[in-house]
Amino acid sequence: VILAHYNFCPSGSSDSPTSASQVAGIIESTGSIIEVLSKIDSEGVSANHTSHATSTATSGFAGAIGQKLPPFSYAYTELEAIMYALGVGASIKDPKDLKFVYEGSSDFSCLPTFGVIIGQKSLMGGGLAEIPGLSINFAKVLHGEQYLELYKPLPRAGKLKCEAVVADVLDKGSGVVIIMDVYSYSEKELICHNQFSLFLVGSGGFGGKRTSDKVKVAVAIPNRPPDAVLTDTTSLNQAALYRLSGDWNPLHIDPNFASLAGFDKPILHGLCTFGFSARRILQQFADNDVIHLFLSSPPEVQETGDIVISNAYVDLAPTSDTSAKTPSEGGKLQSTLVFEEIGRRLKDVGPEVVKKVNAVFEWHITKGGNIGAKWTIDLKSGSGKVYQGPAKGAADTTIILSDEDFMEVVLGKLDPQKAFFSGRLKARGNIMLSQKLQMILKDYAKL
Repeated sequence: VILAHYNFCPSGSSDSPTSASQVAGIIESTGSIIEVLSKIDSEGVSANHTSHATSTATSGFAGAIGQKLPPFSYAYTELEAIMYALGVGASIKDPKDLKFVYEGSSDFSCLPTFGVIIGQKSLMGGGLAEIPGLSINFAKVLHGEQYLELYKPLPRAGKLKCEAVVADVLDKGSGVVIIMDVYSYSEKELICHNQFSLFLVGSGGFGGKRTSDKVKVAVAIPNRPPDAVLTDTTSLNQAALYRLSGDWNPLHIDPNFASLAGFDKPILHGLCTFGFSARRILQQFADNDVIHLFLSSPPEVQETGDIVISNAYVDLAPTSDTSAKTPSEGGKLQSTLVFEEIGRRLKDVGPEVVKKVNAVFEWHITKGGNIGAKWTIDLKSGSGKVYQGPAKGAADTTIILSDEDFMEVVLGKLDPQKAFFSGRLKARGNIMLSQKLQMILKDYAKL
């Protein structure tokens, strides 16, 4: 579970202003710029053009509560997961990050915070504008808070169906807070839940409630020294990389636009800082194990001391959780049945196969990034044998792949050569012997 509160500035910027006057100035300038750009071609610009529309729209906010946006799907591959990981600072400088940036890694995984990318499509797609009673001037929308909860690790690639609903609308006087819940499913299984808090500048004062029990509440910061203080450095291209995950706001890339908005240079996305923080917490306290559901408070800019994320927390799932069971605890590996069957059928053709191959193969079958089982196919001595465990002598070839990929190879859905060059299948020792094994298995199709 991840919850973060942003100090208000355009698009949840990480370069957060600290004074109320500076915030107001940035909001006003940014809102005016975007409003002018969006209207100049279609209807021109006039003073107080939106004043009546705003007062009319606010009266309908309460009626938007409970309204659902049209369901949508988000499809992604390893490419999108890798771009996101690079966007939030994952790097090959740290060997432990390889599992997030190399699709060929045996334990390749999506960073848990990739879940916000899946959910944010509901905001980027303009669906909010279609909700009755919810008249929104997107030039005045700010991202205030973000909550993310994962119920199981994100698939390395897939297509998730998302459902979004307006959970509540709050009147803060100077503006309106819209609470959006987005639930993402794989088939019928709930994978993650996002809650976006959006602040609409200048739309408040319609007499609505100021608090809600639908809002995910931050955990109080303990009154003690921090368990860890971590320092990270963003690159000059950080915002340019992060925007490739779907947030195309020019405030984060265009120096001229940033200058007009009151900044010296383009600023970093708030959700990029969110991902940076969560990634370091995952590394520091969960050994990069994405089975844990996991933000520490508060991140700040080292050069200025400005707080960029506050009132944040991370809830780590205990390792005893059922979703974190090892393969032996959580169920039998599918590959076990195949090795057992090979052992039985080898009794009929073993001597002949031993003469042709004369080698010992050790298999490391992984599950969830960890070795779930080791099997040995001994085609060097006697009539050949198959047993669970490492080779009793030196293995000529060791083959490493996941239980799922093993079954894909067995069923003919995954070409072993392609699996090898993509990194999904790894081998060490005398790799050429594996080609001989493949030929033998083809000759003895019963195997």
